[in-house]
Amino acid sequence: MKIESLDVLKAKEQLDLQEQKRRDDTFNSLISINKQISELGVFPALGWVWCFDIIKDIFDNHQEVDADVTDEVIPSGVTLKQIFDKFYFDIDGLGIDMDLGGEVLEEVIRDWMFENDLLMIVEEEEDV
Repeated sequence: MKIESLDVLKAKEQLDLQEQKRRDDTFNSLISINKQISELGVFPALGWVWCFDIIKDIFDNHQEVDADVTDEVIPSGVTLKQIFDKFYFDIDGLGIDMDLGGEVLEEVIRDWMFENDLLMIVEEEEDV
């Protein structure tokens, strides 16, 4: 029979309480998110959330060129709202559905952004 010290048992109980709080906080957050998604005026709402998350990630991570990471950049002056407005009207022609995998969906969105000059490749400057 294994006997644990009182301190070890208290530590486990505290950890369990912390994990329960994290679980409950996560549940409450998901309820709130689910409510917000269900109130979106677009269908399928989860698909829109997924697409917007990809667009926002590209936008946030391509504000300036970092040659060590990427040679892609959002053109100066282009806003996230402008990208969303264009996407809102173009989405039906992109063939996007919930069956696309994440990598394919990101590729479709990235290609669309390139085609609409919302993302561009910065050419390397040649040393003269």
